[in-house]
Amino acid sequence: MATQNRVFLLFAILGLLGGCAAPPAPGAGESKRAISNGAKDHSASGSLSDLDTWWETDTGQRIKLADLNGRVRIVSMFYATCQGVCVITKQDMQAIEASLSPKTRERVGFVLVTLDARRDTAEALQSYRKTEGLATGRWTLLRGDEAATGKLAELLGIGSGRDASGRFVHSSELIVVDDSGRIIHHHSGLRADLGGIAHELEVAAFEGNQPPHLE
Repeated sequence: MATQNRVFLLFAILGLLGGCAAPPAPGAGESKRAISNGAKDHSASGSLSDLDTWWETDTGQRIKLADLNGRVRIVSMFYATCQGVCVITKQDMQAIEASLSPKTRERVGFVLVTLDARRDTAEALQSYRKTEGLATGRWTLLRGDEAATGKLAELLGIGSGRDASGRFVHSSELIVVDDSGRIIHHHSGLRADLGGIAHELEVAAFEGNQPPHLE
């Protein structure tokens, strides 16, 4: 029921506001610039630490993804002006955050990486953080150049591009990575079991030991 509600909300938002959407099926009139960077294999594999690329945070700090190691994370890609898929993705991540036990929440990070670095400057991302109430201690907002963004989208299995009308389109994925950056679970955002993802984070955060509130 929760998944159906999220899908209904997605199409209601898209119908009223336009904006970003899930990529259309191949042959559905997309232009040559349309969907790219989507990994064909969506299995849970690879490591964010393998990407030797630079990123800028919403505070203007330059980092590499390996610098975020040390805590389990859930990662997705978005852009700040998106009024469709990204809204649901962010809300789902916040719902997962709220459902975690306090001790687990201290060990888990949430990472959003923009697909639209041209418009999503550090200042724009900082404004997005404030508007959406994303805690600085747990949430990381990143922007990178086109090459870095493409490599990360491919690793995460996120399809992105523009349709024939020039509208930005992309898929919704929620990726769970361990404290070394290794991808351990991959979920399609619009069909995700949020309770299941929360449990995965609980287990991973305690390295397979039973989380305190589940004992």
